[in-house]
Amino acid sequence: MSRRIDCHVHAYPAAVSEDPRGWAEARGETWWADCVAPIDRPSIQGWADADQMVRDLDAAGIDQAIMLGWYWQQQSTCDEQNAWMADWQKQHPDRLRAFATVNITAGALAVHSTKRWLDEGFLGIGELLDCVQGYRYSDESFHALAELAREYDVPFNLHVTDPKLDTKSGMQPTPLNDFVDLANALPDNTFILAHLGGGLPWSDISQLPTNLYFDTAAVPLIYHTDAYRRAVAAVGSDRILFGSDYPLRLHPRDSKHPAIDRIVSEIQSAGLAEDELSAMMGRNLQRLLPRV
Repeated sequence: MSRRIDCHVHAYPAAVSEDPRGWAEARGETWWADCVAPIDRPSIQGWADADQMVRDLDAAGIDQAIMLGWYWQQQSTCDEQNAWMADWQKQHPDRLRAFATVNITAGALAVHSTKRWLDEGFLGIGELLDCVQGYRYSDESFHALAELAREYDVPFNLHVTDPKLDTKSGMQPTPLNDFVDLANALPDNTFILAHLGGGLPWSDISQLPTNLYFDTAAVPLIYHTDAYRRAVAAVGSDRILFGSDYPLRLHPRDSKHPAIDRIVSEIQSAGLAEDELSAMMGRNLQRLLPRV
């Protein structure tokens, strides 16, 4: 079997996890604060720095992980997170790699910043979310970033919210059709749609562009385990990528701690053929990211 790679994790230093709301509010990151440290409901956010994440990867039998940025409201916060991920990538070069986070509304500054991190060895761009970050995929600034992604031959990871799910106040649904239009408009770019594309297992779209991939991040939190089998049936096993959304607590009723090993066990028990499982757990990503 090929190496096992988690394509969708997040990690934060102690300065963030010790006071997430205070840290975020000091930077104007109100959206992130409400997501990870809400005032009106319990948080399902878990916390881990790079060293803890590597230990949890070991426990789950995962060889490598791709650290994603967050869809920050401020470009300065994007730069801050990229810097700590670059440091962790150097500390654990065989275990951790990163995608660059960016706020496209910063225009030329955003493109310049992203180029810097791609030159540092980052493997992609994301996770991005238009309705939080204040851009549209038709914006000239996004197309400039797409041109940079083509130049470096790297994919985007885009957050997707299933329109059929109840979402927190202010979150806009992101229908899969919108990303089909984006992929068709930019056929030479590659897009990884997080969270199984916001409803891929139940999509009635007959033909999806081949430059769309779909990760499994947070599936236990939002879907039944049959989602894996149905996603493979919808698009084929060669475009599904294993992602956990670690350290999000995917089973908050059962555990206060994030656990990659449990989502791995659920996928292994989802009725997939061995070749389908191998493709999803690492082979597809190795094909998509030859430098991983």
